[in-house]
Amino acid sequence: MNKLKKVIIFETIIIIILVIAIIFFNIDIFKPFIIQQNKDVYCEKHYYDNKVCLLSPRIYTNIIPQKNYLILNFESLKTDIQNYIDDNHFNLSVYIINARDGASFGIDEDKLYQAISLNKLPIAVIILKKVEEGKLSLDTKLPIEDKDRDNSFGTLYAQPVNELSVRDLLRYMLSESDNTALWVLSKKITKEDLLYFTKYIDYYSNDINSEKFPIDTKTSPKTVSNIFLSLYLSTILNADDSELILSYLTNSSFDIKKYAQLPDDVVVSQKYGFYYLNNLSFFHSCGIIYVEDSRFSYCIMSKDIEREKAPEVIGTIVNKLYNFVVEGRKVKNIGI
Repeated sequence: MNKLKKVIIFETIIIIILVIAIIFFNIDIFKPFIIQQNKDVYCEKHYYDNKVCLLSPRIYTNIIPQKNYLILNFESLKTDIQNYIDDNHFNLSVYIINARDGASFGIDEDKLYQAISLNKLPIAVIILKKVEEGKLSLDTKLPIEDKDRDNSFGTLYAQPVNELSVRDLLRYMLSESDNTALWVLSKKITKEDLLYFTKYIDYYSNDINSEKFPIDTKTSPKTVSNIFLSLYLSTILNADDSELILSYLTNSSFDIKKYAQLPDDVVVSQKYGFYYLNNLSFFHSCGIIYVEDSRFSYCIMSKDIEREKAPEVIGTIVNKLYNFVVEGRKVKNIGI
């Protein structure tokens, strides 16, 4: 009997410890069960004639509170940005989407521009897809040949290294927009890989059999925003690899926060690209801006704006978005 009592006491102590750990350390052992139970209970009361729950699962899990008034109207922001573009006669397009609820707006968002360094984003996605399929590893060392060294952008071309890991090459390509890293990684990608990607995102606007593909690729702000949304929602890559890409993009060599005059606590994960040569001039910035628990994807693509002025123009538009979000969050019971 004494032995049985000891066992019961021991088991009771273990249960108490587990309960305390779950409460105080936010251990998610039972979360999947609780989420499903919440959903089942709610659905039983609200089947009506449909025999299926019709609301977003985020409501059942309290990820989004009921009646939280997530913003669905961008009209004032759109008007503000449109006036700024018109008053200055800028040749640019904008697409903005609230990643929390899908509300969006665009200004010539389907207009095609030379993708330039934005092409590095799908390359990164395809490389990580190969990692997930076991065809590559983040630790795989890839040789850097003399023909890969490109001094047009980045610093890797001048470094005394003959090989780097896939992980390091991705970091160079995404954070510094390094062209040498791009050419090294591109050798691991086939046209079939690019065709797969364009079928998913509809990214590549031209014939993949073209001799200039993908150098002369054209794309639109809305299409590039779809890539960021896919990463944010982890639809084409798993969560770890989506996080990896977005984290490298938070350390971009183009400091959009400086040009947009954003506070230090605001995080921006963005890919930029610019090209000024042979009477062609493009400057683009696309990414996700994180303001407290708000998440907005934006893409701004421009043409024929002076090299010195383009970053300030893009920064002004991002600043307008930031202030719109901040002002919206001040309204009682409004969640953006």
